[in-house]
Amino acid sequence: GGNRFKLSHFGLTEHLYKLNREASAISREAAGNTRHVIASIGPTGKLLLMGDVTEEEMYNAFREQAIALEDGGADACCIETFSAIDEALVAIKAVRENTNLEIICTFTFNRTMSGEYRTMMGVSPAEMALALKNAGAHIIGTNCGNGMAQMVEIVREIRRAVPELPIIVHANAGLPQNVNGKIIFPETPEEMAENAKKVVEAGANIVAGCCGTTPDHIRAIARALGK
Repeated sequence: GGNRFKLSHFGLTEHLYKLNREASAISREAAGNTRHVIASIGPTGKLLLMGDVTEEEMYNAFREQAIALEDGGADACCIETFSAIDEALVAIKAVRENTNLEIICTFTFNRTMSGEYRTMMGVSPAEMALALKNAGAHIIGTNCGNGMAQMVEIVREIRRAVPELPIIVHANAGLPQNVNGKIIFPETPEEMAENAKKVVEAGANIVAGCCGTTPDHIRAIARALGK
């Protein structure tokens, strides 16, 4: 997390602008002028519902981070791994009102005992999709928490709720396993690529990787999707 709340745990708050700007600038240099740079903005770790932080404090945290990322050369930001609608709406508002960045927003879902997908705050994919569309997000979707196979049903629900917006998916390389005390993600590049086709068939427009993915996974997905 590059926001002031996360950086404060490491005594780095005063370096917030430089860290975010330089991270964006390094990505811009690597991408050149033929690729888009999408900066990442994660949650603050604070809950508005519990009074951990005020809406103004949260807004300012997202605002200063977004400005630094744009100054470094980012074309867009991915407000990602969110679970609460109220925090996501503050983040979208802060980015929209203070930068010219394209806005992507993704939530993380877990499968419940009843087989439905919800965030840790109880938000469904459909609820997320409608809220983010109304807030002005340009691209919506889901990241982390699931492998590509599990993302299929989440994407279907998002697509049913909001037919008109592009959907992005950042899936893990399968569900994590504890092997001899080490967390591994078992899905091979070929397996992930095959499931990526199903995610696209379900309605996704952009497919990429999250935890456990490697350049080999991304290359396999690109080949499978004809990119």
